[in-house]
Amino acid sequence: MNHCLDCGAKLSGRLDKKFCDDYCRGHYNNQLNRDKHSRLKEINSILKKNASVLEKFAEKGIITLSRQTLQAAGFDFNFFTHQLSGQQGELYHCCYHYGYHFVSDDELVLKFIPWTNVK
Repeated sequence: MNHCLDCGAKLSGRLDKKFCDDYCRGHYNNQLNRDKHSRLKEINSILKKNASVLEKFAEKGIITLSRQTLQAAGFDFNFFTHQLSGQQGELYHCCYHYGYHFVSDDELVLKFIPWTNVK
């Protein structure tokens, strides 16, 4: 006899049956997917925080910042959603709809980037 992959109960019925009921099937698959998606959730959390930090500075009208200022606010430069080229060829690193580009090693400029401009 086979046993349920989730709870270990003995199974009866079809020979290829893997779970004793829908609850066990759902629970088992949710456990599998939780492990697979935990890293994605962690990365998305970092991206949301980055976007929030950029948004707070932009709302205050601050568009020129130092790298240290953003890092002190909790910004992580290792994570961004996409990159865009500006009109003068500058490279913008974007976190959702806010982007920044470096004008020197330590100084950067923020820019709001509407989704209509992203292709």
